[in-house]
Parts: sequence; C-alpha cells; structure tokens
Amino acid sequence: MSDYSIAFISNEAVTRSYANELLTEKWLGSFKVASSINSKRLENFKIDLCLIDTSKNFESFNDLNDFCKNTGMKKIIIFHSENNLDKLKRHLKNQKDIIIFRKVERISSREFFKNQLSEIIKVFNPSSQQSFMDLGKVENSISYDLILLGASTGGPEALKQIIGELKPNMPPILLVLHMQPEFMVRYCERLQRITKLKVKRFIGHEKVVPNSIYIADGLNHMEISKTGSDYFLNRGTDEKVKGHCPSVDVLFNSAARIKKSNLLAILLTGMGSDGAEGLNSLKNSGAFTVTQNQETSEVYGMPKAALEIGAANCVLSLEQITKILSLQEN
Repeated sequence: MSDYSIAFISNEAVTRSYANELLTEKWLGSFKVASSINSKRLENFKIDLCLIDTSKNFESFNDLNDFCKNTGMKKIIIFHSENNLDKLKRHLKNQKDIIIFRKVERISSREFFKNQLSEIIKVFNPSSQQSFMDLGKVENSISYDLILLGASTGGPEALKQIIGELKPNMPPILLVLHMQPEFMVRYCERLQRITKLKVKRFIGHEKVVPNSIYIADGLNHMEISKTGSDYFLNRGTDEKVKGHCPSVDVLFNSAARIKKSNLLAILLTGMGSDGAEGLNSLKNSGAFTVTQNQETSEVYGMPKAALEIGAANCVLSLEQITKILSLQEN
C-alpha cells in the first residue's frame, strides 16, 4: 500500500488550492490535483482513490461514466450538490459498487473539504496501517458508551457470528433486527446459548447496563435517551417506518440526538434502506459509523444505501466487524 495514490478533481481553484495544501502536508503516497477529469495532469497517473467535486459548475457529466469505468480505480468519492445527485446517478451506469456519494454540506467549502479530506487521509493514508480495518483498530482504542447494531435479511446468522465472539466487560449493545415477533423469543434464547453476555428482549422502559444485549421485541420501536450519565431505553410507537417496526432508523436517530456521547454504530446486511439515514445522523453527530461490505453481506441493500449518502466512516467485512467488537472493553 506504500504506492497508494489519490487524485482530487475540482474546477474550483480555491478548493484545489487547499486540497493540494492538505495533501502535501499529510498524504504520504502519490497524488495529483486537477481541474477536470480530462486534465492532462492525470494522463499515465495510476489512481487508486479518486475524489471528484461536482458541487459547483461541473460540466463533464457525459465523460464521467467512461472516466470512472476505464481508469481501474478502487474507490471513487463524488461530492455532489443538493440538486445534482439524480443526474450523476443517471450518467454513472453500472459504476455504483465502487462509488460513494457525499453531499456537500451547507458550511463553508473550505471547512467541508478540510473535514472530508482529513477523514479520507486518516482512512487511506499509507501510514494508517493499510486499510479500513486498521482505522477500525485505531478507533477501537476509544471506550464507547454504547454499541448500536442494525440488521435485516442475513442478519440472524451474521449476528450469531458476532455475538458468539464477544467477551465479558462490554458496553451495552442495542440491536434492531427485522424479525417477526413470534420468532424473537426463540432467537434470543439461541443467542443466549452462545454468549456470556445477558441477552434481553426489550419490552419497556429500562436503564441499560454493561455486558447486556438489548434486542427490540418486534412489536414497537426501540429508542434510547440519556439522563445524567445513564442511558435509558424507551418504548416507541408501533407505526411502521420505511415498512418496518422496529426500525433501525428510529433507534439510530434517537441516539444521534444524545449529546456528548461516544457511540459506535454498525449497519449490517439487509434488504432496503432502513438504517441509512439514521447512520448518517449518527456520523454527523460525532459517532463512529461502520457498514458491512458487499462481499460478506447476504443482501447488500441497507449498507449500500448508507454508503451512497456518505454515512459510513469505514466499510468492513463481517470478520473484521467481529474482531473489532471482540476487542471492545467497557
């Protein structure tokens, strides 16, 4: 990974200037900063990660698909405005597996791209021990107050793999799984047989405690709040959100409203998009967010939806997620 290369493309001179400044200071691999995807500066330059700013006056939509298809890039992050995402997706045919879309937030361009580039450098820099997994190892040194999990199709087996490896002295774990209520009791019993943590089917208001896994019961939404230094689960409504009750989004959004908390949120395999918006809210509130990768997801719906809106700090395999959580300590 020592030769891992990055290209930053923007037709905004000011944006290019501070991107070049930040990459020069902190990026240890090779990089190029260019004004266009057709720039001669990019000729014969092998690009592993490409960052493309399309948020202002971008005019190369017709060339974008060929550029993304033919350069052999491993990952592309496209920064878009509030109004041009649909147009981008129409032009980027069959390229979605390697593309992450990130909306340019309504703060100063300098502040936005400084934050984005700092995060990207942290993840991809050759000095960052090579991969998304190593970023997970770094973040693992944080003592999290809560761990939040969301899953749907493929989730029961994925969660068995994760939970079976967890050791005592864990922070509280909150889990929303799309499963019919009549199967939930038996599933909780199955999980209890493979872990020393206490598996609890959430049925009402209660304080969460370490070494416990709280699973939404399938009848009502599960929400989390904080009073003083204590966290409490609260029973929500039974109205479906995005076709689901319980909903991952409901849990994640409730957690995002909590101030001054260290939270780890993970969105696992599943059909649809439940959890994507909530994961994005958590990321914006300061939580560390993870999605399961495509290769180990039974259905790559929910994690993919989260990636497309830039909701994940990193993407990990199920094995890597399991390793991160098995190393956690309360």
